[in-house]
Amino acid sequence: MSVLHKTMAAGLIALIVAGATLATTGTANARGGNAFWGGVAGGVVGGVVGGAIASRPYYPPAYAYYPPPAYPAYYAPRYCHPAWRYDRWGQPYRIEVCRR
Repeated sequence: MSVLHKTMAAGLIALIVAGATLATTGTANARGGNAFWGGVAGGVVGGVVGGAIASRPYYPPAYAYYPPPAYPAYYAPRYCHPAWRYDRWGQPYRIEVCRR
Protein backbone atom coordinates (compact mmCIF):
# COMPACT_ATOMS: atom_id res chain seq x y z
CA MET A 1 0.00 0.00 0.00
CA SER A 2 1.24 3.45 -0.80
CA VAL A 3 1.50 6.32 1.65
CA LEU A 4 -1.53 7.99 0.08
CA HIS A 5 -3.67 4.89 0.58
CA LYS A 6 -2.55 4.54 4.19
CA THR A 7 -3.28 8.22 4.88
CA MET A 8 -6.70 7.97 3.26
CA ALA A 9 -7.53 4.82 5.25
CA ALA A 10 -6.43 6.42 8.53
CA GLY A 11 -8.48 9.55 7.79
CA LEU A 12 -11.54 7.47 6.94
CA ILE A 13 -11.22 5.49 10.17
CA ALA A 14 -10.87 8.72 12.17
CA LEU A 15 -14.02 10.13 10.54
CA ILE A 16 -15.97 6.96 11.26
CA VAL A 17 -14.94 6.95 14.92
CA ALA A 18 -15.74 10.67 15.30
CA GLY A 19 -19.11 10.22 13.59
CA ALA A 20 -20.00 7.26 15.79
CA THR A 21 -19.04 9.24 18.88
CA LEU A 22 -21.21 12.20 17.91
CA ALA A 23 -24.13 10.11 16.71
CA THR A 24 -24.66 8.18 19.93
CA THR A 25 -27.95 8.93 21.62
CA GLY A 26 -28.48 10.11 25.15
CA THR A 27 -30.86 8.61 27.67
CA ALA A 28 -34.48 8.13 26.72
CA ASN A 29 -36.88 10.85 27.82
CA ALA A 30 -40.46 9.75 28.43
CA ARG A 31 -41.83 13.23 29.21
CA GLY A 32 -44.37 14.78 26.91
CA GLY A 33 -43.14 17.88 25.18
CA ASN A 34 -43.31 19.89 22.01
CA ALA A 35 -41.42 17.34 19.94
CA PHE A 36 -44.27 17.26 17.38
CA TRP A 37 -43.48 20.69 15.93
CA GLY A 38 -39.80 19.86 15.70
CA GLY A 39 -40.69 16.81 13.61
CA VAL A 40 -42.96 18.87 11.36
CA ALA A 41 -40.24 21.49 10.85
CA GLY A 42 -37.67 18.78 10.08
CA GLY A 43 -40.01 17.19 7.55
CA VAL A 44 -40.69 20.50 5.83
CA VAL A 45 -36.99 21.39 5.64
CA GLY A 46 -36.13 17.88 4.41
CA GLY A 47 -38.86 18.06 1.78
CA VAL A 48 -37.72 21.46 0.51
CA VAL A 49 -34.04 20.44 0.36
CA GLY A 50 -34.85 17.04 -1.15
CA GLY A 51 -37.16 18.63 -3.72
CA ALA A 52 -34.50 21.16 -4.68
CA ILE A 53 -31.94 18.40 -5.19
CA ALA A 54 -34.35 16.17 -7.11
CA SER A 55 -35.51 18.95 -9.45
CA ARG A 56 -32.12 19.59 -11.08
CA PRO A 57 -32.35 20.08 -14.85
CA TYR A 58 -31.52 17.13 -17.04
CA TYR A 59 -28.62 17.62 -19.40
CA PRO A 60 -28.37 15.17 -22.30
CA PRO A 61 -25.09 13.35 -22.79
CA ALA A 62 -22.47 15.06 -24.91
CA TYR A 63 -22.00 14.01 -28.49
CA ALA A 64 -19.40 11.31 -29.01
CA TYR A 65 -16.41 12.07 -31.17
CA TYR A 66 -14.95 9.03 -32.84
CA PRO A 67 -11.28 8.47 -33.59
CA PRO A 68 -9.97 9.31 -37.09
CA PRO A 69 -10.48 5.81 -38.63
CA ALA A 70 -14.25 6.30 -38.25
CA TYR A 71 -14.20 9.45 -40.40
CA PRO A 72 -14.78 9.14 -44.14
CA ALA A 73 -11.71 8.62 -46.31
CA TYR A 74 -11.89 12.04 -47.99
CA TYR A 75 -10.76 13.71 -44.74
CA ALA A 76 -7.50 11.78 -44.73
CA PRO A 77 -4.42 13.44 -46.27
CA ARG A 78 -3.47 12.30 -49.73
CA TYR A 79 0.00 10.93 -50.47
CA CYS A 80 0.79 11.02 -54.19
CA HIS A 81 3.83 10.06 -56.22
CA PRO A 82 4.52 9.71 -59.93
CA ALA A 83 4.74 6.23 -61.42
CA TRP A 84 5.35 4.82 -64.92
CA ARG A 85 2.83 2.50 -66.54
CA TYR A 86 2.84 0.85 -69.95
CA ASP A 87 -0.03 0.72 -72.40
CA ARG A 88 -0.93 -2.38 -74.44
CA TRP A 89 1.66 -1.53 -77.13
CA GLY A 90 4.50 -1.20 -74.59
CA GLN A 91 4.67 2.59 -74.68
CA PRO A 92 5.43 4.14 -71.25
CA TYR A 93 3.31 6.90 -69.78
CA ARG A 94 3.43 8.67 -66.43
CA ILE A 95 0.55 8.72 -63.93
CA GLU A 96 0.08 10.03 -60.42
CA VAL A 97 -0.57 7.30 -57.86
CA CYS A 98 -2.32 8.43 -54.68
CA ARG A 99 -3.20 6.43 -51.63
CA ARG A 100 -5.60 7.55 -48.97
